[in-house]
Amino acid sequence: MRSSPSERGTPRLECTASLSSVSRLTRIAPALAGLAATLVLGGCSSSTTGRVAVAMDPAGRLVAVVATCPGQRLFSLTLTDENTFSTTTVRLREPPTFGGSVILTGPIGDPRPEGAFDLLDRSHTYTLAGATRAAESDKDSGTVPQVRFKLDSVVRDRKLRQGSVLAAGAEGTTTMEKTAFVEEARRSCG
Repeated sequence: MRSSPSERGTPRLECTASLSSVSRLTRIAPALAGLAATLVLGGCSSSTTGRVAVAMDPAGRLVAVVATCPGQRLFSLTLTDENTFSTTTVRLREPPTFGGSVILTGPIGDPRPEGAFDLLDRSHTYTLAGATRAAESDKDSGTVPQVRFKLDSVVRDRKLRQGSVLAAGAEGTTTMEKTAFVEEARRSCG
């Protein structure tokens, strides 16, 4: 492949592959496709250790709804501010039960430090992730799919105060009933 100027002066790419290189690509393409399928399907295997979602409680506090698989416990939560690139990790003294929640902040409308992640900026986008450990182990055993959200959107979404959660889904982040999230997490544990 080489670059050549186009009529408007911006470079464009031209393909100058020989017949023998096309022949080689034709032979290895099925192998590469098989490898890619194995990697993709391997990411969907039963090695899931749990899930985490975001919601608001009636007091206006941001909470994480946690569903870890049997034999696993949520060890830590990490919140990344995608605007400032700052990351904060908290280790949980007492992991919540399956489908339980962890208070992440004080009331967003009247922020007071009382949650795991004290004050957040409503205009920022955050990513919440978690690490799990086997019930009787001191070593991390896995992670839960991360949830990406803009805090102001979470605060404004009335459903997130009325039994719904914001969770990672196949098509990105999605809002769903908490009971559906918990059941989906239970099925993904196998």
